Amino acid sequence: MTQTKGVAMSSISYLQKFKRLLILSSFGLCCALPTAAWADDAKDLLKAMSDYLAAQRTMSFHYQSSLEAVTPDFEKLQFVSSGTASLTRPDKLRITRTGGFADVDVSFDGSTLTVHGKNLDAYAKIDAKGSVDDLLDRLVGAGVEAPGADLLSTDVYGLLMSDVTVAKHISSAFVDGVECEYLTFRTPEIDWQIWIQTGEIPIPRRYVITSKHVAQAPQYTLEISDFKSGSDVAAVSYNIDIPTSAKKVDLSELQSLDELPAPADAGESK
Repeated sequence: MTQTKGVAMSSISYLQKFKRLLILSSFGLCCALPTAAWADDAKDLLKAMSDYLAAQRTMSFHYQSSLEAVTPDFEKLQFVSSGTASLTRPDKLRITRTGGFADVDVSFDGSTLTVHGKNLDAYAKIDAKGSVDDLLDRLVGAGVEAPGADLLSTDVYGLLMSDVTVAKHISSAFVDGVECEYLTFRTPEIDWQIWIQTGEIPIPRRYVITSKHVAQAPQYTLEISDFKSGSDVAAVSYNIDIPTSAKKVDLSELQSLDELPAPADAGESK
């Protein structure tokens, strides 16, 4: 009994110290932020990033994404995937993504969208003649959730600033050792943050979307690395070689291509 009581008192003491540390850390952060942190140059920095990306005829990068889910028991889970993206404007796109629940290869050649679910040994093809911008609009219109896809548009600024009510330039920051400008934006439904590389190559290095009206505010995070543009981009095929064993299905049948497992898997209590 004495030992149990001692452990309990130790836990309480630890929690009290932790709470004091959080309060002091928050106070220190508030004191450290310069008044210029709230200047409205966030829009200018975001516009410069948008213009730079739109000016790149070809570009490629690696990424890591994490998507949070909250179970019925209010346990927050995080599902991590990684992959590559290659873009040739106006009408070529190739994206791969590998995670614990999907292994996906997506290609758009200006006329056809091909989605290959390697883990399912199945694929779908959709007629989608037009530009990458047209494809993104079509996917949004079809209700396809693709967080981060806005960064591939020729008008990143227009898409991201839609419904924004507050924009702030918080401070400089470092992502993977690279200096960035840290910006935050608010809309009625979500909050989002972006870290833009400082200097002549203002590319996004980190992008976070918070669903603030969902319990425990789950987030989607996208981190970009190994960005290349122009002649530095390695040659890539925008046509997928589909194995003869793969079955052709309707896109709606490829349910296991999501970054999340089935709801029962994520929320099951035992």
